[in-house]
Amino acid sequence: MRRGLPAVVVATSQFVALAKVMMRARRVPETVAVVIDGNPEFLDEAAFEPLAAEVLEAVLQRLQHCR
Repeated sequence: MRRGLPAVVVATSQFVALAKVMMRARRVPETVAVVIDGNPEFLDEAAFEPLAAEVLEAVLQRLQHCR
């Protein structure tokens, strides 16, 4: 992440701790993080599409507040 560029951190629940450590190291506020519950790798398409839409909405909301 570069200073001045809007960014969002997206991580699955398995990697939240790692994401938080990286965010703290770069002094990135945790409010820009979007956490995906579980592991979407094992979802079928019917279950993945609504999850992807939900994550996209969360990412867009956070990007709008970065301005």
